[in-house]
Amino acid sequence: MDVFLSKNQSSIKRFIKGIDRYDQTLKSLSTWWEKIALIGKINSFEVASTILEDMDNTLGQFHLLQKRLIESLTNEHARKVVMQDLSRCQMAIDVLIRNLFERTADIGFLATDRDVLQFFKNSDRNEGDSVFLRQRLQAYVDIYSVYQDALLVTPDGELIFQLSQPSRGGKVQDELIRQAIKDPEHYVEYFGQTDLMAGSQPNLLYANAVRDEGRVVGIIILCFRFQNELEEITNHLLFEQEENHFLLLNSAGNVLFAPQSYQQFCPTHLSLSASPKVVSVHHKDRVQVTTKGQPYQGYTGPENWHMGSLLALENMDRGVSDTQDHQTLISDLAGLISADLFDIRHRSISINDDLELIVLNGIITAARKDAVEFMPVLEAIKKIGRDIDNVFANSIDSLFSTIISGQLNAIRLQASLAVDIMDRNLYERANDCRWWGLSTSLQTALSAPDVDKKSIRQTLVKIHSLYTVYHTLYVYDQNGRYIAFSDDACQHRVGQHIESNSGGQAVFHMQDIYAYSVSPFLPFDCYDGAYTYIYNAAIRSSQKNNEVIGGIGVVFDSTVEFHAILKDILPSDNGVIKAGTKALFTSEKGLVIASSSDAHAIGSVFFPTVNMTELYRDGSTATAIRMDDQVYLIGAARSNGYREYKCQDGYENTVISWVLVPC
Repeated sequence: MDVFLSKNQSSIKRFIKGIDRYDQTLKSLSTWWEKIALIGKINSFEVASTILEDMDNTLGQFHLLQKRLIESLTNEHARKVVMQDLSRCQMAIDVLIRNLFERTADIGFLATDRDVLQFFKNSDRNEGDSVFLRQRLQAYVDIYSVYQDALLVTPDGELIFQLSQPSRGGKVQDELIRQAIKDPEHYVEYFGQTDLMAGSQPNLLYANAVRDEGRVVGIIILCFRFQNELEEITNHLLFEQEENHFLLLNSAGNVLFAPQSYQQFCPTHLSLSASPKVVSVHHKDRVQVTTKGQPYQGYTGPENWHMGSLLALENMDRGVSDTQDHQTLISDLAGLISADLFDIRHRSISINDDLELIVLNGIITAARKDAVEFMPVLEAIKKIGRDIDNVFANSIDSLFSTIISGQLNAIRLQASLAVDIMDRNLYERANDCRWWGLSTSLQTALSAPDVDKKSIRQTLVKIHSLYTVYHTLYVYDQNGRYIAFSDDACQHRVGQHIESNSGGQAVFHMQDIYAYSVSPFLPFDCYDGAYTYIYNAAIRSSQKNNEVIGGIGVVFDSTVEFHAILKDILPSDNGVIKAGTKALFTSEKGLVIASSSDAHAIGSVFFPTVNMTELYRDGSTATAIRMDDQVYLIGAARSNGYREYKCQDGYENTVISWVLVPC
């Protein structure tokens, strides 16, 4: 960072209007000082020359300090902006990796779907079979709205089904298919152009072999809404009225994604660099930063993908709204500003004090020499000295406010990221339970006159082995009694009624096959007495006009998963998390849902004083507060949902995320 700043300081300074204004003001004051001093020299021979020399020396000290000030102001401002962009790049790539981790589980489970397997095995497929499978996979894409297409291919490369193009068929050759056949026990992830999909744009595909008693009978492929998802992730990170300048790069530096608004100016390749640097793009200098994603539960994402930013130098001084008065906390927040700037401020005060003494000495000397014509010169220089000192004070105070505002913007964004990841995670849980509720295997087993509990348990065990974010999964009958669990620890509950407040009773009143219900955040016996959410969906009869015959409940492992989210989003400086930094999820009434700190137990209350009007109006807020004899920067954000989850599906559950960094 220091090399970048020293190399590009003059270029950066030109685009930070506030710093340039201070620089010009100081130069103007210095020029006036020199002119007035010259007048004094010409007209005041009687006054001791040492006074004028002392004034010249003082002006020289101001010149040196002025240079230090401008350099320090530029470096502090640029460092703040660059680190902020680097942090946003890290957020974006980490959110993407979490999303794609879910896709790896999806394709693995869908490859075991009974209806998909039967379609492959049926050598006598007819139009009715295709219509049924189309309805089945359309339901999948409707529920998991992150996908845009689904395809089935035989081992010899025959395309037998494509959701988006029902009439398409024929042979297809692709490395993706060969890889899936070669390694049938694992998913295949592929990004690029492929004959499997129409158009010249690259696609992100997930494939898995479909097996029957160990023999590969076909390959199922899901196409991810790549461009759509990247637009949503990066747009979420933008400040007000900011252009989207984030790019996704592969290991060679090739640009895989650029926002729609930026594509006509976007380069096709950037050299990856661990350090920021200035590059020229479309005749405009931009600051480039890139960062690699962090693994999530062992999944690292597509090989060596990076998120990059190309921020135009002219936007380095982008406005930071700051209506709060932080001066009352200036001593507590002093750690957010460099020691060099404080030293400059102290030096400015000291030099000005010396100047006041020089002027006073000059006044006394002029009075003794009866050199009244020198008095105005002394007063003018004294005033200029005070004006210079004011510029130093105002510029440092202004930068201090800018830095605090930048820190608050960053912590506000961090809180928004936390609750966004939570919504994205729980969106998957709502999808999972709805899709599993449509499982033909579960419907058939639960519809049987003698309920096939063994088959239901086998299906639940298979699901649970692929989806590790759950504590347990269970199925209950139309009387609300447990039929089977996915784990041994709860088997003794089979035959008992589902717990009250679990959300299970709501499934018996659902008309929409895509509906789901969620429990309040409460302690449940099936989660060892701890607090969690339980997601429910109806299981319908395949024989009695979609009559609800029971339901599936998925018990989210909230203690582990929420804590992991909060630990992952804690703000850091070069990978180091400041001691005392913490993050929480609470209900809108302050009930603690999760905390990265042992100081706030789940189920306790945490509700600091922040601007709740701003929080609900803008979705987030940030401020500096004092809590327990410690000053914190605190950011808060409320959940806004993700895609249709909490936005269009009727589910309402406001969660607030809090991020606190001690000062």
